[in-house]
Amino acid sequence: MPNVEKSEIKQKIMENEDFIHAPKYQNSLQKFLAKVDKIPENHSIGKLLQMPTEEVEKIYQESVAELRKGMIHEESTD
Repeated sequence: MPNVEKSEIKQKIMENEDFIHAPKYQNSLQKFLAKVDKIPENHSIGKLLQMPTEEVEKIYQESVAELRKGMIHEESTD
């Protein structure tokens, strides 16, 4: 992937599910995940997605809450 101007990075992150700010990995989430051995910390995720660590944590917590709701719903229908 060619060099991307800083003003375009956030937009590309929002529009392209494979785009992250990681020139070392050609800004590709797939290439990044193929090379890393452990799950990155929230501050590293924030850098890759160009968002504050607090926002990463908020999204994570919201996602976990949604998954729990789905699990409770599935258990109640069994």
